[in-house]
Amino acid sequence: MFRLSPIIICFFLYTPLTLGQSQPPTHSYYVLDGTCCGGEDSDPHAVFGIEASDGYILLGKSIDSGGSENAFAVKLSKKLPKEKLFLHPEEDKSFEWSLVFGEANKRDGFNSAAVLGEYIFLAGYKESKVGVIDRFLMKINTVDGSLIWSKTFPSKKKGKSSAFESIVLTSENALLLTGVTGARYSAVEGFKSYGNPSEGYAFALYLSPETIARKKAPKMADWEKVYENTLTGKSIEEIGSSKEFVLVGSSHEPTVAKLLKINRSGKILWEKKFPQHGEVTDLAVSKDGIFLSGHKGGWETGIDGSLSKVSDDGNLIWNKTFGNPIGGENVYADLGRGNNKLIFDECWSVTTVDKFDAIMACGTGIEGCAGHTGSIKKECESDPRLNWRSYVAKIDADGRLVWEVASSFSFPEEESDDLPSTASEWVFTTKNGDLASVVDLDFGFGLEILGLN
Repeated sequence: MFRLSPIIICFFLYTPLTLGQSQPPTHSYYVLDGTCCGGEDSDPHAVFGIEASDGYILLGKSIDSGGSENAFAVKLSKKLPKEKLFLHPEEDKSFEWSLVFGEANKRDGFNSAAVLGEYIFLAGYKESKVGVIDRFLMKINTVDGSLIWSKTFPSKKKGKSSAFESIVLTSENALLLTGVTGARYSAVEGFKSYGNPSEGYAFALYLSPETIARKKAPKMADWEKVYENTLTGKSIEEIGSSKEFVLVGSSHEPTVAKLLKINRSGKILWEKKFPQHGEVTDLAVSKDGIFLSGHKGGWETGIDGSLSKVSDDGNLIWNKTFGNPIGGENVYADLGRGNNKLIFDECWSVTTVDKFDAIMACGTGIEGCAGHTGSIKKECESDPRLNWRSYVAKIDADGRLVWEVASSFSFPEEESDDLPSTASEWVFTTKNGDLASVVDLDFGFGLEILGLN
């Protein structure tokens, strides 16, 4: 089922923590809790955001009454004040609409979206009545959130589960999607920072301009290709307007970052592995190459944000690591780089700016102290980075750090060091040249708008 929530509103205070050099200022910061997307106890997590003509749409998954996942999407108006606002029923500023989809004790979620005119296509997964997870696509009116159509695309292997992880609008106004198919139910984990599929195959699925323009759901895809040598498709993007595409995923065990180039019919033109990269999470195409985001390391060594640049013919140009931001405000004011063995910098998204440079969206913090002993445990327990911060970094075409920003919240009438953990899950540039960061919070999610000009 799906339901639309009424407009709801509230005010909120935010304290920016900026580091590095030439950092972009925060223009606005909007946050929401579970009241938008399933109720106070729904614990929503946004993993993706996109710009519509008159607003921003954030989407992800929340917890239903049975403890499983519901899909949600919420629209924020561009007419909201450029302030720090907490959107809640008791106040006078709000989101425009929200949609919650799912059945109790069933797993449903949205992972990605594409906007075409007044419509948005929400891509994710939906659990069937027979205990199988299917790829799921909804066409929604961006003005009011009303449903146009919805459609499941089961795996071609009977009884196996599948999900959409990424969707892109092509230069010819078609849709191309990727994700995982042919997996056991238990192997389809949470996606984004909540786990990766551990079994299955990547695919590309194509819906033509004529197919998606209709007011009724398509009976089937125009074409689908399954790539059995690749575990899952994390992201897909067109190379300019060439009608050729790059799909990033990973190999089967032992998992290694992998990039496929395909033509407009889904045929593989080449495929390359990048063991230097670590876990791969997203890709972005620049004027002179392809950026891959992710992170590498482990519990014993700490985790660093990883960015790779790959040439148009699939050769690794460089791989660099980033993280451990210094300084900030409140309890972070005097922080140095810290202990590399404690700090995790996990990067989930990448976009391009200035045609050649990259911006990564990450979280930075300490996962916990229970696994440490002695002096390092004492150091861990006294480090304020036990509360994670959103971490956004700009890296130029040659792999040099241009600036980095770490941000957190301070609540009104609370002690300045009482901060919820925060992480950036997705990042994109807006039509007016700003940077939009979709953040996950202890109590919900939000959208930070940073000025790049």
